[in-house]
Amino acid sequence: MFRKYIIILCFLSPNIIFSQLQNSSYNSLNLHSSSRVLSMGGDINSIVDDDISLALFVPSLLNEEMDKQIAFNFVDYVSDINFISFHFVKKLNNNLMFFSGIDAINYGKFDGRDEIGNTISIFGASQQIATIGISKYLGNKFTLGSNFRLLNSNLESYHSLALSSNISTTYHNKDANFTSTLIVKNLGRPIKNYTLEKEDLPFEIQIGLSKSLKHLPFRYSFVFHHLNVYDLSNDYNPRTIYEPATNELIVKEETVTKKLLRHVILGGELNPFRKNLFLRAGFNFQRREDLKLDSSFNMSGFSWGLGFSIKKVKINYSRSSFHSSAMLNSFSILTNFSKFGL
Repeated sequence: MFRKYIIILCFLSPNIIFSQLQNSSYNSLNLHSSSRVLSMGGDINSIVDDDISLALFVPSLLNEEMDKQIAFNFVDYVSDINFISFHFVKKLNNNLMFFSGIDAINYGKFDGRDEIGNTISIFGASQQIATIGISKYLGNKFTLGSNFRLLNSNLESYHSLALSSNISTTYHNKDANFTSTLIVKNLGRPIKNYTLEKEDLPFEIQIGLSKSLKHLPFRYSFVFHHLNVYDLSNDYNPRTIYEPATNELIVKEETVTKKLLRHVILGGELNPFRKNLFLRAGFNFQRREDLKLDSSFNMSGFSWGLGFSIKKVKINYSRSSFHSSAMLNSFSILTNFSKFGL
């Protein structure tokens, strides 16, 4: 079943070998608003059920259970940043599914100041992302999906438009309760740049897998992200020591094991008594290494959440720890129009 994955990875191997992780003004294309996703480490790409927000980034997860589903997500980010989204899925025919969605990020108000610190203006910053996607069941448990995403960004007086696409293929073995996905994210380019300087979109390759246990109502998920980049470490928080003999400052390099673990996101979902209650948790190695404090223990990189159903509505909540001073809360509401006779 992995033969197709291997062929695609070989085709993309030059990117995997030579790429470097770079900052991009278009990283909002990677922001998740789903409470379920945020509670399980910040990324999920291999769960097949009726949660349509999972298909925002991974169009091959679209399936018949999502027909006429609608989702509303709200994320209370750090400071005054808010993030909302609406998603909807419609079945076109037996093997074809259609996704549409809009995501909106409001960064709040900022004071514009001159070179000596006087306030001269008040400005805002916001971004909107429109997404349409489609998936087709290919047979032999494989589904292929693709989407197009249009980013409209307004940051003070700077404006940019970018068009990106995600392409994914998912293998779903219902009998074995196993799913695996390969996804290529953010193919595309800016249509209008912020300035004369041209930037690239945050291209990324991911592989994920998930499996539900046979005798326990528990599902685990692994996401292997940024496979096109080997070293995800950065210089924001370098580990330095002083050599006792020479008193020379030395920067310690990360081990190969830690560099590999930075590519891994773990997630788990427990369904006690197989009823309408879900308990979720996740751990993001990359987030942990970038945002942890050496001086004291904190929960950076950890996340948790829960979900439950009330009559015709599903409600999810998550709490994610980015930093000791930054905890993210997220709420999601999902329902199906067909339950209301629509």
